[in-house]
Amino acid sequence: MKNVFFLVLRRMRAPLIAIVLVYTLCTVGLALMPGVDAAGNPTPGMGLFHAFYVISYTGTTIGFGEIPVPYSGAQRLWMTFSIYATVIGWSYTLVTLVALLQDVGFRNALASARFNTRIRALREPFYIVAGCGETGTLVCRGLDRLGLRFVIIESDQTRFDELRLEQFSFDPPMSSADASQPDALMAAGMLMPNCRGVMALTVDDLTNLNVSVNVELLRPGLPVLARIREPDMDTTHGVFSHDIVINPFDRFAEHLVSAIIAPERYLAREILTGLPGMPLPEEHHPPAGHWIMCGYGRFGHAITERLRNFGLTVSVIDHSHYDGGVEVDVKGRGTEPGVLEAAGIDHASGIVAGHADDRRNLAIAVRAREMKPDIFVVTRQNQRSSAPLFEAFDGDLSMEPAKLVAREFLAVITTPLMARYLENLRNQDEPVCAKLVDKLQSLRPGFVPETWSIVMDDHMAPAVTRQIKEGAEVTVGHLKADPRNPQEPLWLMPLVYARGAKTIINPGKGLKLAAGDEVLFVGSAEARRRQELALINDTVLTLIRTGEDHSTGGTVWRWLTRKRDTSKVDG
Repeated sequence: MKNVFFLVLRRMRAPLIAIVLVYTLCTVGLALMPGVDAAGNPTPGMGLFHAFYVISYTGTTIGFGEIPVPYSGAQRLWMTFSIYATVIGWSYTLVTLVALLQDVGFRNALASARFNTRIRALREPFYIVAGCGETGTLVCRGLDRLGLRFVIIESDQTRFDELRLEQFSFDPPMSSADASQPDALMAAGMLMPNCRGVMALTVDDLTNLNVSVNVELLRPGLPVLARIREPDMDTTHGVFSHDIVINPFDRFAEHLVSAIIAPERYLAREILTGLPGMPLPEEHHPPAGHWIMCGYGRFGHAITERLRNFGLTVSVIDHSHYDGGVEVDVKGRGTEPGVLEAAGIDHASGIVAGHADDRRNLAIAVRAREMKPDIFVVTRQNQRSSAPLFEAFDGDLSMEPAKLVAREFLAVITTPLMARYLENLRNQDEPVCAKLVDKLQSLRPGFVPETWSIVMDDHMAPAVTRQIKEGAEVTVGHLKADPRNPQEPLWLMPLVYARGAKTIINPGKGLKLAAGDEVLFVGSAEARRRQELALINDTVLTLIRTGEDHSTGGTVWRWLTRKRDTSKVDG
């Protein structure tokens, strides 16, 4: 606000000086002008105080009348001059003030001051979203759905104005700035202790790289999640071990191949990275065999390379990258007559419409389905606005880069241990993944379960840390027990246990916990609420550990005891 104040003083300097001079001249002149009394006899001037009073109300209302007695001719002449002088002075000031309020620089300074004030007022943990296009908007909606705070940096003014119309549960601080500049990140609160991470989601890979470098130099160790679409930039950007880089094209290619060779593993990943409370993802079983790839840009390269590495045959259709059959087999776009036939659609098992244009991809998909109704159709959806068209077509599998990146970022940023579990999931065979899918689907039937991390500290698990310090043994199994009936487990399962750099996937219930340990759970919202009782209430945790009732007779404890006794009777 200090910058705004000095900017106002600098721009309003001339009008303010003019007003001061006008009032000084008019006041002094009126004070010296001789007047007349009620009898018409000459009198000295009215003095500075009364003159200032008269000029003050004259400048704003053109007067209340001649007081205390009618003015002399000299006073009336001077008042006439004063009326025009003050009106001109105030008009000049108001015009200058209106021009200042419309000035882009002033409005930016005022917005920056308001933004800085709101950032300093943040007390809850928050994330910085750099770049809020389609992917960034999906990430922000997901964070908002999870009840997490975030700060937006968006350089596109049109997009920035559109974000003001988004219906979030709270009004997020937004800055119209270049996220690649260190000042923009620092102004957004990157150096604040409650900043939990930065998500680089701008449309430019180089900007995302700069964001990562800036964060690493200014606040080492702060997690950065970046979207990188150029394959040759991955190694450069991933130089920092705590950064998570996602190439949406390469990641979808990995998912497509995984769906072909390991559909259970693919489905498990879809459930774990889904938004809690959303319907469970559909099962997909893309067939092996011959595939047709329409479009050979970055997306087409990634898909083709993955499919061929798996041992599948792929015919590539492209117009601009046709090289006589070395990499691209058929010249065209996929919509021309005879192109799909030349690519072997009569014996193809699947086709990928992977152009950057949604209408072209839909045209290819419709034509392929007409030519071979049982072919597995994969479409690339580039714009969220095209969703009704893709839903109307009802393809087998749709690739939406924005949604893919947003889902994975949300899964990792809200539960950092999830990245370790997903990495381990890549090495699991189908029977193991099938059991995992069955378990995940049973935790919250029909809907994606919640995932959450618990750190054994005084903030998240005070009862656990107190009893551990007192020498008690607390295990992962104790956190799985239902406080209402400790003999029964809650509808949840532990996925990852971490102690420093040590990680255990699918920890057993006998694993002993220590202060500072972290455990990642997945389960229903009800199970999470019940688990919190054992984390914060010593009496509940003691009952779970030892079976001993140390109740002090509180209302909550009596309710839990009554529930437990009822369960025993029913059993």
